[in-house]
Amino acid sequence: MPAQFTNDSLVATTNVAPVSGASIWRWLVLFPRKWATAFKIARDTEMLRHAPREVLEDIGIARSDVEFACEKGYAPK
Repeated sequence: MPAQFTNDSLVATTNVAPVSGASIWRWLVLFPRKWATAFKIARDTEMLRHAPREVLEDIGIARSDVEFACEKGYAPK
C-alpha cells in the first residue's frame, strides 16, 4: 500500500497511530504500583502527623518539620 502525503491540516492531525496492546498492559501493570506508592505515602504522612511527641523525638524530627512536609510535599531546607 503506497504512503499518502497530504497538505490538508485536518487529515494530518487525525492520522494518529493506534495505541499498542503492550503499552496498555504496561499501564495496567504500573497503575497498582503507583496507587500502592501513593497509599504508603498517605499512610506514613498521617502516622507522622498524629505521632506522639516521644516518637518524633526518637526519630529526630520536629513537629513543625512534619507539618511543613505535609503541606509542601518536601522537607524544609
